[in-house]
Amino acid sequence: MSKLKRLSLMSVAVCALIGPAAMGQTDNYYSRDKYEAVLDRMQPEFDPEPVRLGAFVVRSNAELGLTANDNVFATSNNKESDLVARVGGEFAADTDWSVHGVGLDASAYRNQYIDLSDESTTDLTARARGRLDVTRTLSLRGAVFAEDRSEPRTDFVNAFGADRPVKYTRTGVTGDVDYQSDRIRWNNGVNFADENYKDGKTAGTGANIDQDYRDRKVVSGRSRLSYAVSPNFAVFAQATATQSEYDIQQIFAGLPRSRDSKGYTVSGGVDFELTSLVRGDIAVGYLNEKKDDSFFSDVSGLSIDGRMAWFPTRLTTVNFNAGRRVVDTGAFESPSAIETSFGTRVDHELRRNIILSGYAGVSNYEYEDVDRKDDNLEFGAVATYKMNKRVHWELFARNRERDVSGTGVFGDPSYSQNQVGIGLKLFP
Repeated sequence: MSKLKRLSLMSVAVCALIGPAAMGQTDNYYSRDKYEAVLDRMQPEFDPEPVRLGAFVVRSNAELGLTANDNVFATSNNKESDLVARVGGEFAADTDWSVHGVGLDASAYRNQYIDLSDESTTDLTARARGRLDVTRTLSLRGAVFAEDRSEPRTDFVNAFGADRPVKYTRTGVTGDVDYQSDRIRWNNGVNFADENYKDGKTAGTGANIDQDYRDRKVVSGRSRLSYAVSPNFAVFAQATATQSEYDIQQIFAGLPRSRDSKGYTVSGGVDFELTSLVRGDIAVGYLNEKKDDSFFSDVSGLSIDGRMAWFPTRLTTVNFNAGRRVVDTGAFESPSAIETSFGTRVDHELRRNIILSGYAGVSNYEYEDVDRKDDNLEFGAVATYKMNKRVHWELFARNRERDVSGTGVFGDPSYSQNQVGIGLKLFP
């Protein structure tokens, strides 16, 4: 914790010292708008218009949807299907002052199952944020947030017969310091989150499924220093540090065990937008996580974090992403897993107000301290029809699959799930 505070204070001090030296900036070496992605393209005839409320510009929508799910509980057998009605909305309010800024985001959604009503969930989020422009090159940002959500049945923890999805709350604060001259950019941030999971009950017997061992406080810090070699190409070095402190110790192998850990990632990469119709942000490095309790294994290895977009035509955008990181899946016997993921998405503008999209993603989880490996696959298609500025329709179909192997697997948490649905968004 103290190291993160010192990192933040040092970043503010150094940025403040070097900020005035760049007041004469004439070129933006980090502009990445040479190509316009399909989903970012402005369509004045069909794009919703924001509403002004005093000093704020407000963007909001209401959503209605209906989804058919052929495997609600994400099980390998005895599948049950149902229709899910989704009702809710969200809004974002921001000031449009020339300097500084204040904003507020909020969303509320209800997923109501028609027959299996115990599966119904309500998700709520809220965030207040602000920006202080110290100079033309240095800005400070901060936010407070609160979330009340339910984990989907496709998550690992919901695979063991709980009578309803596991609920959790997440609250916290974030702070950022951003500096940019013509060629140098330095981004720093500190985050704090308090996560609290609600106990579940087994279907039928009503026995308690303890989730208290997952409650934790997470503090993380990050710093990224970039240098623009040219207006289209920059190199950077970055580092992150994370500390997880769990509220209680879990009883494992007859003794109390701590899931607390400290981890870091160091990496280097490139940020580019080339004339060959490609732009991206790719970092490769080293990750390490050390457990406070020697009973659990430490983790180290290759770190990957990358995104790339290809623009074969003005009407088509192809996105790629890849990652490799340490995660806590919530498994009782394994506090850490290495997640490796790859994905792609294609968006095509069939007409100005009709967008067709397809996507696919694969991910792999290699669990520590237990012989288990999960292979996940998801793919789907989406068609968006913008009827006018106030009414947008969406049709979608998706498939999710999980294949689990290893001697440490309890039961059969593998599954295959198909969903087909229609959604309507209304804009004021």
